[in-house]
Amino acid sequence: MQLQTITLASAIIGAISALETHGGYDYETRFKPDASPETNAIKDSYEATAAEQAYTRLQEKVQLTGVAHQCLNFTEGAQPATLYALKDCIAADSKGNFFKLLAEDIENSNDFWGEILLESTNNRTQWVPARAWTKCYFNGDLTAVQFAAWSLSPNADAANLHANPEHFYKETTLDASGSQSSQIFEGWGGVLSKFGTARTNFLVPAFSTPVYGTENTPAAWDIGVKFPLPLQRVGDKVLASGGQETFGVLHIAVRDFAASEGTTGKSGIEIYSAVWYPPWDQASEEDKAEFVNNYLADEAHHMVVEVINLTLQAHEDCKTGLCVLPSGK
Repeated sequence: MQLQTITLASAIIGAISALETHGGYDYETRFKPDASPETNAIKDSYEATAAEQAYTRLQEKVQLTGVAHQCLNFTEGAQPATLYALKDCIAADSKGNFFKLLAEDIENSNDFWGEILLESTNNRTQWVPARAWTKCYFNGDLTAVQFAAWSLSPNADAANLHANPEHFYKETTLDASGSQSSQIFEGWGGVLSKFGTARTNFLVPAFSTPVYGTENTPAAWDIGVKFPLPLQRVGDKVLASGGQETFGVLHIAVRDFAASEGTTGKSGIEIYSAVWYPPWDQASEEDKAEFVNNYLADEAHHMVVEVINLTLQAHEDCKTGLCVLPSGK
């Protein structure tokens, strides 16, 4: 009986510790489809470290280039709030400043991805994912359709700089038919991986509903019937310069879930965020392992921070009536 009690108590503690609370709402993350929720909080520790790195790099480049020099007056420190204020200052002068400040980083990132593409198979059935399933316990205060609609709105782009320390630019375009494309400049890789942060300027020329079992969207990428196809999107990630090579495929989805599917007694939305990458299968065993095990884990953690910050902002915007589908949809 005592052993059973201890085991039960441990299970309860584990379930509780798997939750992290932000803005009054609970969040729960898995990094594999059939895994138990993570038992350590993701957002705060990752966001703090990423903010410190981004703050240091931006300050260094402002001092070196003189671009947005007025932004050097910020109080020393690298907490996320300080970093977001610094980015706001830089963008207020010109949103293009980040491309000037971090031009060297973009070149280095292009070289990094170029090497991976050169030493990888282009057979997408062999590609490897950075991915996360994040349950957001909004209990009806934010629905899947609301979040999907908000994601297509200018408000999502406006929230981008504060969604993650490693975000620098995002512009989404909807054409007359409602088709979506994006230019994105962001980094990931320097928190958990020894490779460091690859700050990458890329395009997603088009988003579409996945058709599983095809050359571009293999059957193994299928996330099941719980995620409605109309609320799923896939899109190639294409380097914005050079030969504009496809270096990954973005896959995002959102669904509503019932209270019975969660661990808190509340309902909510679950967001699946993934990027499939060439496996760097022709690299050294050491580099391949670092890429698959740590670099991709870095991006998965990056995506969790992004999901939490964006859902909280979407919730605030929805309260003021901003979660409506754009006119083209």
